[in-house]
Amino acid sequence: MDVHLNKNMTLTLNIIVIGATLSLLFHTSKFSVGLLLLACTYIAGVLTRDYILKIALHSKRGFQFLYAQLALALVICVWSESYFSQIYLLILIGEFTFHHGRKHAIIFTIVTYVCVLLGVMIYRQFPPFEDIYLIIPRVIDFFAIYGMSLLARIAFQQKNQLAIDNEHLRIASIALEQKAKLQERTRISRDIHDSVGHTLTSALTGLQTASHALEKGQYSIAQEMVDRTKESILRGLHDVRSSVHVLRESSTDHCFTPDLIRLIEDTKKQTNVEIAYTIDSMTPDLTPIIEITIYRALQEGLTNGIRHGLSTYFHLSLTYHEEVLRFVLSNNGHSPTQIVYGYGLSAMKERVEDVGGTLTIRNKGASGGVTLDIAIPFSRK
Repeated sequence: MDVHLNKNMTLTLNIIVIGATLSLLFHTSKFSVGLLLLACTYIAGVLTRDYILKIALHSKRGFQFLYAQLALALVICVWSESYFSQIYLLILIGEFTFHHGRKHAIIFTIVTYVCVLLGVMIYRQFPPFEDIYLIIPRVIDFFAIYGMSLLARIAFQQKNQLAIDNEHLRIASIALEQKAKLQERTRISRDIHDSVGHTLTSALTGLQTASHALEKGQYSIAQEMVDRTKESILRGLHDVRSSVHVLRESSTDHCFTPDLIRLIEDTKKQTNVEIAYTIDSMTPDLTPIIEITIYRALQEGLTNGIRHGLSTYFHLSLTYHEEVLRFVLSNNGHSPTQIVYGYGLSAMKERVEDVGGTLTIRNKGASGGVTLDIAIPFSRK
């Protein structure tokens, strides 16, 4: 329960108890010093419970304390024969119902009413029924308080649960926002790595070719390679800007297969490597995230093959069979003794796994070359 609300409710009930006690002492025809002491003891017990001991009424100790209060209140109620004394009992029923389970609250209410009835009968030495029948209809008062307290308890529980759910939702929203930011940063870093890595590798190869042409006096070839390198760097710069400012995955102004072919042709012109390819014309329209996964895999595969494997020949196969998209890129470069997943390969693997696919890297060993094999389940719509 809200702490501020709990304090206000406790203060209100204590004021009612004190007011009922004063009314009781001024209006009862059974006033005595003993009754005064009992009433003062009851008030002292309530204040001690709430402000000194600060007993939690929903605890076992609170359970016992409420029953102890009930015993004292019953004595005062029977002794004083005043309606005001029954306010003690009604407040106790309300408190017990609010802080304890429904079953225990019903028992408490029944015990309270039965004890009042028996107490009056014993105190009056078992008078005729017509002398005590007036207290029988008060069972409605007791159970009315029980019902209202139960409804208040349910309402507060629902309010608290709603507050808890809202807090969980807020935390989940913050976590989702942080995850989205992390995913966006990861996407940007992957795209920059792939595009910049490919651009620099192509540019380096182009400049090396231009340098060799200059050494041989082939100035026209050198100039052509410099121009191609310039174009490649400009395209790479555009890629970096796109990665930072726009989600390529949501772009609608590009076509997947032409983009792949353009990447292959640009790489061939820039690096003078040979790239053969087979792209299945029956490949269905893919989701943007799968398209970017395949595009970046080709980009990273070509870059690694040229940079690390000194490959001069690549073969790309992109097929679709039995609802599986298959990407296979092989080269004739140097075979590493061990496949090491650096940033580029790790990013490729994460991309493939994000779309439910698998990545396999095969080392051809003595025959030379490395093969990237990607399989992505995809249902044609």
